[in-house]
Amino acid sequence: MKKKLKLGIIGGGPGSWIGEVHRIASRLDNKFEVCAGVFSRNFKKNLSFANKIGVEKNRCYKNYKDLCLGEKNRSDGAEVISVMTPPGNHQEIAEYFIKNNFHVISDKPFASNIKQATSLYKAIKKNKKVIYGLTHNYSAYAMVRNAKKIIQDNKIGKIEYVNVEYIQNWAGSKIVNKKNSKKIFSWKLDKKLVGISTVLNELGSHAYHLCNYLTGLSRGKLISDIKKFSKDVNLDSNCQVLINYDSGAKGLFWTSTDAKGGVYGLKIRVYGSKGSLEWVQNYPNKLILNSISGATKVLERGFNESGISKDFERIKYGHPEGYLSAFSNIYREIAYKIKNRKSKKKNYYPTAHEGYLTAKFIDACVLSSRKKKWVTF
Repeated sequence: MKKKLKLGIIGGGPGSWIGEVHRIASRLDNKFEVCAGVFSRNFKKNLSFANKIGVEKNRCYKNYKDLCLGEKNRSDGAEVISVMTPPGNHQEIAEYFIKNNFHVISDKPFASNIKQATSLYKAIKKNKKVIYGLTHNYSAYAMVRNAKKIIQDNKIGKIEYVNVEYIQNWAGSKIVNKKNSKKIFSWKLDKKLVGISTVLNELGSHAYHLCNYLTGLSRGKLISDIKKFSKDVNLDSNCQVLINYDSGAKGLFWTSTDAKGGVYGLKIRVYGSKGSLEWVQNYPNKLILNSISGATKVLERGFNESGISKDFERIKYGHPEGYLSAFSNIYREIAYKIKNRKSKKKNYYPTAHEGYLTAKFIDACVLSSRKKKWVTF
């Protein structure tokens, strides 16, 4: 039996659904074993949660620095650290472990603002011993990977237009006011925790990364309009962006936490000189390919003309496969990279470079909205 990588966890404790997602994803392919963690600021809850998921009491730490010191001095200590705290803590925690030669897998966004992103990016580039991966999991869906290959093979030609959106409805059916907003939005109202922009760090980072991941487009000018939830609730909840890429392509970008009835609506359409592609996260196993001439094709994951999607699936075509599997693809790829540093096998998982590009985009959006003018990114 191949040795599993020892995984330490920061965050993702009681009540955290994304923590459960990370833990399931890390175990799905038997590549990791959770051995240590800091799951809550409340140490009583921390210990209780550690016991619940099978982490020994003496490997449940009060804070991430204690975990680093404790695991670093063990012969069987954690090799990889998974960070799933609010965005405001990502850079500080990741950078600390990187400087202590731990590999890091971080939830998005890369950092909470461009200053933090620059610092973290430099630290990662400086330490050649560590592998860093970012869980922009939508890029790990089998048919997204297939779409990327189709674009790279020039099957839809030169990219001319890109339209991407990610919308949700955080308040649900509740009427939000100043009194109940903290109960509904929790830490997302705290700028120290959420960073430069709530809607962009939480949702927009995924949308921009998906666009950049598929098309390779990354530089240009943009004009952005960010809207607050209300006069009484200081939460930036909607962002619309027009993009002029240096390549000549045009982009439309929309992300919102206040789209009434919006049910996790992530979708992307890419138009080239020969045709177009469309992928919708709610129907992840299908990819629509439209040629400039001829019939529209609906490509099914793992079936017939599905290309490299077969490399990223676990169950037979015709059966739905989605969010958890995509998340696990990233964990599996990072595990492979850690164990096979010299391998020339192509890596698809999101890296620090992509995280830094996303931070630059978000910073430009906030600046553009504030100054009400076009900004270079």
